[in-house]
Order: sequence, then structure tokens, then C-alpha cells
Amino acid sequence: MSRRRLWPFLLFTGLILLSAGGCNTYYIPPPPLAISLAATTSNLVISSLNADGQVVPSSLAMVGQIANTSNPTILYAVGQDGKYVQGGNAVLGFITPDGVYQAPLVVPSPNQVVIQATAAAETTKTATWTLTLLNPTALVTGVTPSIVTAGLPVSFDVLGTNFAQGATIDMSGASITGTQLISPTEMKVAANIEQPGMLGLSVINPDPFGPPNSVLVRSLPTNPATASAIAITAVQAGTDSSGKPLIASEAYVPQPAALAVVNLDSGQQIATVNMPAGYQPSLAAADPAGNRILVASAASNLLQVVDASQNSVVSSFALPVNTAVTVNGTSCMVCAMLIDSARHLAILDTAAGYITLDLNTGKTSAAIAVPASFNFAYDSRTERIFAPFVAASGASGVDILNLQQGTVVTLSPQGAFFGTQTAGAAWDPTSGELTAADSAAGTFLNLNLNNAAIQGSTSTAPAAQFTVTSGCALPWRGMDVDLVGHLGWLANTGGCIAVVGLPKAAVNGTPAQPNPLRWGRVPSAPDGLPWQSSTLAQPSTMAVYTGSDGRAYGLVLRQDGLFLLKVDLSLLQQAPAVAGGFDSNQVDPTQATQAGQTVSALTYIRLH
Repeated sequence: MSRRRLWPFLLFTGLILLSAGGCNTYYIPPPPLAISLAATTSNLVISSLNADGQVVPSSLAMVGQIANTSNPTILYAVGQDGKYVQGGNAVLGFITPDGVYQAPLVVPSPNQVVIQATAAAETTKTATWTLTLLNPTALVTGVTPSIVTAGLPVSFDVLGTNFAQGATIDMSGASITGTQLISPTEMKVAANIEQPGMLGLSVINPDPFGPPNSVLVRSLPTNPATASAIAITAVQAGTDSSGKPLIASEAYVPQPAALAVVNLDSGQQIATVNMPAGYQPSLAAADPAGNRILVASAASNLLQVVDASQNSVVSSFALPVNTAVTVNGTSCMVCAMLIDSARHLAILDTAAGYITLDLNTGKTSAAIAVPASFNFAYDSRTERIFAPFVAASGASGVDILNLQQGTVVTLSPQGAFFGTQTAGAAWDPTSGELTAADSAAGTFLNLNLNNAAIQGSTSTAPAAQFTVTSGCALPWRGMDVDLVGHLGWLANTGGCIAVVGLPKAAVNGTPAQPNPLRWGRVPSAPDGLPWQSSTLAQPSTMAVYTGSDGRAYGLVLRQDGLFLLKVDLSLLQQAPAVAGGFDSNQVDPTQATQAGQTVSALTYIRLH
């Protein structure tokens, strides 16, 4: 073949070969099947309550997408640890064929579930979405009772919403065992609150969505730190806008023929409890567990019982006391008293000796004959009375009366001395420290009874004396102890008041000096008369309590009984020093600071 004829043939053959090679190089296979799964959240609260209070499980729409297939069907399953259940189950939750997940009524353990989407067209193709299941946050709306007595067993009925299986009840950080879930809106638990104070009660769901709320429970002391003429209790005074109970502190103050009832939160006298004709009340003591006030008279052996919910006298008791005794120049048949509310037991210092009265049965004990005093302390844990005395011989000190054994030992300070006129005592069971007041010298003695040693009829205890100030002319003789914040509340028979810091834990060895110590002068009352603390024939017309706001307050009565002084002890502690004052501990109680504002630690409450 000639060259001219060969050239077209070669060109044609090359084009054919190039055409064949081009088809193989540009071939594109079909795309693989793709599947994805998503949702609007990865955390799901499992349920809520409908308008009828019924539990309704939550649901969540899953968004499954599939591509590159003519079969769009997606198969849904729910699982854990790589094991899946088609359509889910009651433990893990259900999911519908169109991808709507419904949570279980109980959060599983662990509380994460995995939703799996599988392509029906190619079951090896899957996508997953992990959900963390959470209980709704429990909301407490109320608790009954909201006022309890420390040391007494109590059954709480807690109301609210979203209470889940496995929920626990928490009291100020401590979990209470033995809870009973009645319904999603009610729980019950039995407890024994050992310490006084304001406590927050919460319901804690397992795996909760958020932090719980709390409602306040007020725990009142089993008995005050010292006997006082003023009774203090707490009552429910209505509810707030959300239906939660409002707890008010109330004081019962002896007047010439009645008790003045004072709402300490509002600072107003709200009622008067009239006594039977001719009855002159001298003392009042609260039995919060029995919702009653016991009233005594220095001139009678009859005790009047006041129903605190009605503020009226409902009954009376007659004591086996037929004579009077003179204490500090004043005659009394019943000289001092307090109530052990856990036992419903009145402890009475009488002319016949110390007597107990069962407030439920009216039964009285045999008298323990020791010198009478206008003020004493009591330890409900050991049933011991700490009774100050001034004997006819001139000796002065404190006797310890054991009510269980009927024995008496005399307290002997180690490292210090009682004065010549021991007139009061206050007991703090937390620290084990007894404070005794000497009205002649105006000094106080702290005694550590944790390290006391008894030999025969004497108990020797490490002791240390402290003085408030010599800047007040009249003697310091009034005292009480805040058993929540462990603050000492002190007053003299003039116009001076003081607060001291006391140990918050059990003491060991010689007691330390109170720290801090602050004192101040009380200005004239709103009527312009100078302040002079009163005793109304008793040296114990002062008291201390923890308010509904959780703060400690001291009370003291003016000499004429027309004003009750309420003192915020924390503000008194923080008040500024008086420039050029008598000593460095003197402060101005009217110039304290709170939230950046100058406020007074003093509130005058007019009585009528």
C-alpha cells in the first residue's frame, strides 16, 4: 500500500482507539447510600405534669434523613451498650416508625440511651443520636409541720410537684433516710432534728434537670439556755403569695394582770392574754411541742396554761408549794421556770425546792430542796439543773441537780472563783460550757463541764472569769445564750447591753475568753425616757431567739414594762467603736452597717 493510502487508515484507527479509551476513564459510579440522624437537644426531661396532676411522658421528634436510594424507609431502635431494641421498650423508651421518641416514666441506669436509625434499603448503613435522660426538678411547695422541736421525732408530709422514684429528702445538706414516695406530688419521711435553727428542706430527684428549691423548717430549742420570764415560740402566720407558710416569732411578756403577745417580726403587740381575776403573772415559759404557754406567779402556787393558737387560758395546775421564800429581797412562791419541750416537762424553782411538772398528766415530782434563785439553767440531754445559789452562810455558787438520780453536787471552779452573789446561769449543750453571772461584782464565769470531775458531793471543772466592762455603773446580771450561733446576750440593770462570741464546738481544758466582746449603751426609748432594764421583780426579763430570717436577736424589758427592746446581735457585734469610748469594746448600736446602709441594731416595741 502506498504511503498516501496508508495515512488515512492509520488516522481512522487512532481515532477509534482514542474513543474507546475515553469511555473507560470518565465513568462515574452511582453514589453510596447515606443516612443521618439529629434532634433539637441531647438532654431530655422524661416527664411533666398535666393540668390534672397526671404524669405525662415527654417526647422528642428525631430527624432522620436518607439519600441515594429509591427506598426512603428508616428503621428506628433504642439501646444501650450497643444492644438495640427495635421500636424501644418501657425501660429505655419507645420510638415510633416515623421517629418520635417517647421517654420512659423512670430514668434508666445509666441515664443515657442511644437512638439508632437504620436504612431499610441497606441495613449496614446506620446513624445514632445519644440522649441523656433527666428527671424533672422536684419543686417543694409546702411541708407539715414547718415548726418542730429539736430532739423530738417528727413525721414530715412534703407536698410539691415532680417527685420521682428514688427521690430523697434533704435537710440543710443532710440526706434523710427512709423516705416514702406517695405520689408525684407527695412524700413522707420520719426524722429527728437534733439541733435548733432554720433548716432548708428539699426533695432531690435522681439525675435531676436542675437544682432543687427548698422550704424553711424552723427547729426550736428543746429548752432555752436559761430560765426567763419571757416566753418565745414560733407560729404559722398565714402563707405567702405562692402558698408557702409564713413563720412568725412571738413573745409572751408578763404584765400586771395579763400577758402581752408580741409579733417579733413586725415589732408590734398583737394580742393580750388576760389572766384570771387577781392573778399577777411573773413568769412565762413556752412549750412549742404542745403549742402552749405556761404562766407562773411569784404570789401563787397556781400555774395557768395558755393555748398559743387561741391566746386564752384553758386550764391550770396547782403546785405542792405552800410558802414563799425571799430571793434578792423579793418574795416568791414560784421563782423561776423553763420547759423541757421534748418531755413536756416544766422545771420549776420554787420556795419548796426544784419541782418538775408533767404538762400532759399534771403529775409533780418530789421537791429537791436547794436554795432558790431567780434564774437557772438546764441540760435536757442529761436532765441536770444548774442552780445558782446564795446560801445563808454567805457562800455563793452553783448546785448541779440530777433529776434522774435525785442527787445534788456543788460545782467547784478550777482556776477561778465564784463571786459573792451568783445570780444566773446559762448552758450551751454544744460546747458543754456553763456561764454563771455574779450580780455583785458584775462578772461572769465560764466553766467547762466536759472535763468536770466529781468527787463526793463536789464537781470540779476548769473555769475562767471574764468581765464585760466597768464603764456601766450598775451590775451586769442578765444573760442568755443563742444556741444556734452561740452568742452570749448580756445586760446590766441599767442601760448597757453586750454580745460575746462563745465556742461553737465542745471545749477542752480552761475556757477561752469570749471573742469578740462588744457592748453599748441603749439610747432613750421613743417616749424620751432613759432606758433602764427591768426585772419586774425578777432578774430574768431578757431572752434570746433565732428569728424567721435566721438571725439571732436579744430581748430585754424596760423597768416600767412599757417597752420591749429587740437587739440584732450580729449588728451589735459589727457596730462601729465609739470614738473616745470608755474602752475599745464599746460600740454605738445605732450605727451598724447592713447592705451598705447605716442601720440600728435596736428596735423598740411598745407594749400596752
